[in-house]
Amino acid sequence: MSIVLLGSTSGSITLQEPAVAGTTVLDLPATSGTVALYANPQTTHYTSGSGTYTVPANCKYLYVEMVGGGGGGGGSGVGGGGTGGTGGTSTFGSSLLTCVGGTGGANGAIGQGGAGGTATISSPATGATFTGGVGAPSTDGTGSAAYVSSGSGGSGIFGGGVGGGGIGGYTLSSGAPGSGGGAGGGLKAFITNPSSTYSYAVGAAGSAGTAGTSGVAGLAGTAGAIFITAYFG
Repeated sequence: MSIVLLGSTSGSITLQEPAVAGTTVLDLPATSGTVALYANPQTTHYTSGSGTYTVPANCKYLYVEMVGGGGGGGGSGVGGGGTGGTGGTSTFGSSLLTCVGGTGGANGAIGQGGAGGTATISSPATGATFTGGVGAPSTDGTGSAAYVSSGSGGSGIFGGGVGGGGIGGYTLSSGAPGSGGGAGGGLKAFITNPSSTYSYAVGAAGSAGTAGTSGVAGLAGTAGAIFITAYFG
């Protein structure tokens, strides 16, 4: 085998021994073409749907940030409205990384904000998991004051705009307002020596709770997301 160094016709390429004693080894891959000594990280974002993520060639490790879908806010009204829907679960690599969606807010009930979702990281991935924020309860039950405040939605690792819970429905006159939905669970994980492909699915937003008698519907939660950064050095 031979190594050919190609330089400018008007310049030169110099190989110089290291300043410290010993042997320095440069391992070159068994491939033809150009070998990059450095490559910028490559990012991929998924905010809906499911499919297959293909790991870029020569990737050394992946850094994955993800969150499940937020639960919907509960509806308000006399006798209560509808309960908010539970957010969908986000997954990466089947059961390798999992973020469960938050639960929906209660329908016209006090002290029952939706619970935040949990997250799990399975070997060989490593990292940290975060439970989603709990939805806030409504502030009043059966008072006659107009526009009684409802419960706000819980926040996840990316705030309320990604994987956050929906706001509960307020009341126009009487009846209990709805409570807020819980946020999806989140995680930040490293995958060294990654496989060639990984399946993924993004958790959908939890549906809004419907309005009861003389009430107002809650707001839907926000969908989850998966953010992947591939590193090459």
